Amino acid sequence: MKALRPLLVFVVAVAVVLGGVHLLQEATEYHGGAGAEAQTTVLFSIKDNDFHHGDAFAATALWQTCIATIGWTGEDEPAPAGERTYRAVLRPSLPDDTRRRLRGCIEDLVVNHVKGNVVSMYSGAA
Repeated sequence: MKALRPLLVFVVAVAVVLGGVHLLQEATEYHGGAGAEAQTTVLFSIKDNDFHHGDAFAATALWQTCIATIGWTGEDEPAPAGERTYRAVLRPSLPDDTRRRLRGCIEDLVVNHVKGNVVSMYSGAA
């Protein structure tokens, strides 16, 4: 029986490690797909450093780049919603993990000296 104890400890340790890896994989995996709501509305602001092509072009460049990273279709072009602030709508809505990815892209990516900041992002009825 004492000879089986190290083997049993090894098997339990391997099971714990593999279970932990599986849980971590599930927590960080991109699931994609559409959300349950009709649409996701994103309100974001832009700032730039010597971008000479206008705010609308800057917002569209940032938006299109970030939409491409999540592989989404069915989005509207961003529309002005205030000074250097734009609203864009995605249909159908984004699931939680994809909303987090989109927010991260808009806030972390710098495209042609243009940086964004998500003011609000919500999913709901059209």
